[in-house]
Amino acid sequence: MPRSEHLADMTTHGLNDERAACLRLIDPRYDMCSESVVEFHADYADRISDELDRRNHA
Repeated sequence: MPRSEHLADMTTHGLNDERAACLRLIDPRYDMCSESVVEFHADYADRISDELDRRNHA
């Protein structure tokens, strides 16, 4: 299943939780991940935000 379909199937609450988790992982204060992992989670958080915006404007 493409990630966009996966996001469309998630509840809004689930999306908010998932985005919060991504943002914690990329927080520079913790420096827990490699640059490629940070980029992946930052991109994923952006896609989640786009899905939430789509739902709010539908």
